[in-house]
Amino acid sequence: MKKALAICAAVAVLLAAILVIVPAFVDLGAYKNTYLPLIEESLGRKIDVTTVRLSLIPAPSIRLANLKISDGPAFPNNTFFAAEQLQLRLKVWPLLRGRFEVSEFILDKPVINLLKRADGTFNYADLAGKKLPMIKKPERKPKTAQAKPVEAPMIPLVLPVRMRIKDGALNLQTQGQKPVNIRGIDLALQKFSADHPFPYSASFDYPGLKQVSLEGQLSYREDNGTLTVTNNRVKALDLALPLEGTVSNLTSTPQVSLTSISDQVDAKPVFDVLSVFGLAPKETEISGPMQIHLSISGPSNHLVSEIHGKFIDVKVNGKRALKGNLTGDVTLKLPFGPGPTSRRISGNGQLTARNGELTNVNLVKRVQRVTGMMGLNKEQGREATTFQTLQADFTIGGGNAEFKRLYLVNPQMEVNGSGTMTIEQPTLDMGLETTVPVAPLNRLGKNPAVAIFKTVQGRAVVPLKVTGPLEHPSVNLDLAKVVEKGTLPSLDKRMGSFFRQLFK
Repeated sequence: MKKALAICAAVAVLLAAILVIVPAFVDLGAYKNTYLPLIEESLGRKIDVTTVRLSLIPAPSIRLANLKISDGPAFPNNTFFAAEQLQLRLKVWPLLRGRFEVSEFILDKPVINLLKRADGTFNYADLAGKKLPMIKKPERKPKTAQAKPVEAPMIPLVLPVRMRIKDGALNLQTQGQKPVNIRGIDLALQKFSADHPFPYSASFDYPGLKQVSLEGQLSYREDNGTLTVTNNRVKALDLALPLEGTVSNLTSTPQVSLTSISDQVDAKPVFDVLSVFGLAPKETEISGPMQIHLSISGPSNHLVSEIHGKFIDVKVNGKRALKGNLTGDVTLKLPFGPGPTSRRISGNGQLTARNGELTNVNLVKRVQRVTGMMGLNKEQGREATTFQTLQADFTIGGGNAEFKRLYLVNPQMEVNGSGTMTIEQPTLDMGLETTVPVAPLNRLGKNPAVAIFKTVQGRAVVPLKVTGPLEHPSVNLDLAKVVEKGTLPSLDKRMGSFFRQLFK
C-alpha cells in the first residue's frame, strides 16, 4: 500500500513538473509566423512580438511579450500601439479538442499614441473598414485531389467574455496644441456579449482631475459599430454624475452623443472640475444646490461640449469679484480644437446675486473714495460696496464677456451699466451710471461742479468709467458721457481742479 502511494505521489510530482516546466520551452513561433503576416497584410501595419509562450499553470494561457503595432505610412516614426504583455486565458476542454476558446483577455501596460492632423483626422483613419482575416481550419481534400501546397493550420478563436486592461496609457497629440497624456488606465469588462448589455468599470488619471472613474453597463452592436452607454455613473474629484448615450461608427470616424443630467448637485465640485479646464476661477469658494445638463456630441475629430447650469441660491465667495447668494442660468459651449479655451468658448447667462458685497479690494477702495468725495460719510461709503441686488445679463464669445446689462442696488446708490471683460487675462472696460440722493452732494457745499450731476427728480447721476486689469482697475469720471448729455458745456479751471481731486 505504501509502495503504491509512493508511486502515485511520484507520478503526481512528475506531472506537476511537466505542467510547470515544459510549457516554458514551448514557443508558438510557428503560429506567430502564420498569423501575424495575415494581420499585417489586412491592417497595413507592421506588427512585432518578441515571444509567444504557452503556459498551463495556474490555467492554460498564451502570453505575447512586447507587442508593437506600427503606425501607417503617413506617420512612419510613430508606434501606434504597444503592450508589455498580452495574455489569453484559455478554456481547458475546448483546448483538448483543438479549439482556442478564450475565457479572459488581459493587456498589461498598453500604450496608444493618437496623432491628430490639422484637418481633424486621426492616425487610425486608414484602418476604417478594414477587417481581420477569418481564422478557421482548412477543409480536408480527398486523397485523389490534385496535391496543393500545404497551408499552415489555423485554430478557430472564440471572443472572451471577460477583458481587462491594466495600467494603460493614452497619448493624444494635436497639431498646434499641448499634448494630453492620460495614465493609469484600468478597464474591466464582465460577461461581454454582442446580444445584451454587459457590466464594466474603468478608471484613469487625467491631468488636474486625479482619478476619473466610470461604471455601469454597455451594449455593442457589431452590425453598425455602435456602443450604447446605459445606467452609467462618472466620477471626477468629488463630482458624480449619471451618463447616457451612444458612440457610433466605431469602425470609421466615431460619432459621439453623450449626455449627463442632474437635477440637484452641489456647485463646489462642479466648479472644481470646470476650473481644471479654465472655465471657472480656481479661487472662488462656492457651495449650494444647482442643476446641470452636460452633453458631448459630434464626430470624434470635431467634438463639442455644452454645459447648462441653473443656480439655486448658491453661496459664492469670490476673492476677485463678489460674494453673495447666486441664482440664474448659464450656458457654455466649447468646441474641442486648437487655440486657447478663452477663444473657443461661447455662451450666455442671466445671473442675480443678493445680499452680498464687492470683494475686489482695489475696486472697493476706489468706489469708497469716489462715493466719499460725493458727500457720503465713512459708513455710507462702506455700504456703497454692498448690494441688495446685483444683476448681470451677458454673452461670451471671441475671448470676451460682453455685459449687456449690469444693475446694482444698495442703501446708498443705484448703478446701471454695461461693458466688456476679457476672459484669459481679465481686463475691464465698463461704463456705469451711478445714481445717488442729492443730499450727500449738498454736503460738498456750493462748488459749481455739484450742479452738473443733479436731476429734476432730486437725485444725482454720476457717469463713471471702470477700465484696466480686474485686480487693479481704474475708476474715473466719464467726461465723455457728461459732455454727451449737455450738462457740461465747458470745463473752467475751478471745475477741472475739482474733478482732478474728486476722481484722481
